[in-house]
Amino acid sequence: MPTSTLAIPDIGNVTFTRSVRARYLRLTVRPDKTVIVTIPRRGSLDEAKQFLTTKISWIQKQLQKIERRTQHVQTPDLNIDFEKAQEELFRRLEYFSEKYKLPINRASFRCQRTRWGSCSYKNNINLNVNMAFLPVELQDYIIVHELVHTRVKNHSKIFWNELDKYTEGKARELAKKLRKHRINLIA
Repeated sequence: MPTSTLAIPDIGNVTFTRSVRARYLRLTVRPDKTVIVTIPRRGSLDEAKQFLTTKISWIQKQLQKIERRTQHVQTPDLNIDFEKAQEELFRRLEYFSEKYKLPINRASFRCQRTRWGSCSYKNNINLNVNMAFLPVELQDYIIVHELVHTRVKNHSKIFWNELDKYTEGKARELAKKLRKHRINLIA
């Protein structure tokens, strides 16, 4: 996948990358303020540059949103005992699994870059070690969210209705709160 980077005034570096799977030009602004233009197989770099110039104001708005979000983010307490935190999260996972009769096969912690948790088709649950930085309410939400995936393997309306049963109707509200927290990668 060949890439090239250009410096664009008022935006910074923009990476142009080619994808054989892409069907259309796509513009992505990542939380780290990286701007990427994906070019489909038959597209040209000149078309991508033209496309980018029509989206400058949109990109600036997205960068401003990211800047506002990062100003409101509190620095987490980095003095966390991860072994203790992991034990506590596993204990709460077992508690909710038994309480709601949502059995799991096995559970593990991972240092994932983009997900707070995941549930496989075999009901193996992975939790992000960075959950230790979250408030307990959101930790519990992630745990219950993944446990509900043992019954419903997607994010359909059925899933959200099921999740609402266990979160007292607050599933969407908690999901929205969680989106305000960035995953703080642990070195």
